[in-house]
Amino acid sequence: EKTSTPSVSDERKEEIRDEILDLDEQERSAMEALGEAQEELARVQEEKRLLIQELLEGEAAMPEALELTPEMVDEAIVALKTEFDKGAEGAQEDGYIVQEGMDFAAAETKLRAEGNEAALASLYRMVQAGSRPAVVCEEGGRFCIAETFGQTLSERANCVYDRKAQKQVGRENCNGNAVNQAQKMGVPLMERRIAEAHMAAFPDSDQFCYDYIQATEDKRESG
Repeated sequence: EKTSTPSVSDERKEEIRDEILDLDEQERSAMEALGEAQEELARVQEEKRLLIQELLEGEAAMPEALELTPEMVDEAIVALKTEFDKGAEGAQEDGYIVQEGMDFAAAETKLRAEGNEAALASLYRMVQAGSRPAVVCEEGGRFCIAETFGQTLSERANCVYDRKAQKQVGRENCNGNAVNQAQKMGVPLMERRIAEAHMAAFPDSDQFCYDYIQATEDKRESG
């Protein structure tokens, strides 16, 4: 005995079509919401990744602890004395300007004094990096030792100012940031007034980089 499929009334068919159209619209809305949710998830995950990276880089930016030996201290002092002995004329030929009338013995005594181990360690790191540190000025018994490079170090080239700038341009598009590099050396970025007074004429045109000068927040925002 054959059974027949119950027929659907025309009225019900119309209702079903309307319901299907409504479900189609709901499906489209759900797919759009899913796409937006996936985009938001990707944004959150990327922001989280950058924060973790910043945290790790911040820790990595701390200078490595150094157990300075007398030989390491002597090596750093000798390198500093070599630059000092160039005198004002020799320094200017190399692209930086030193305050005249300084006494290197006083600078050395200051460096070797108890409590200045961190400064000596930073000086040693500069020497090892090949950045040719030099005593450029003295104020009230305090000496400013600055990197003079000679030629731009590869790790200093194509560098932005800080992590904020690095995040904006992308780590793949720059060689890190100056703030982190200074932290790894255990030194602050150069004050603008010192840079303007002592780093005025580099022989390497790519070397004078404002990324390595301390920036106020308004200067930072204005570029």
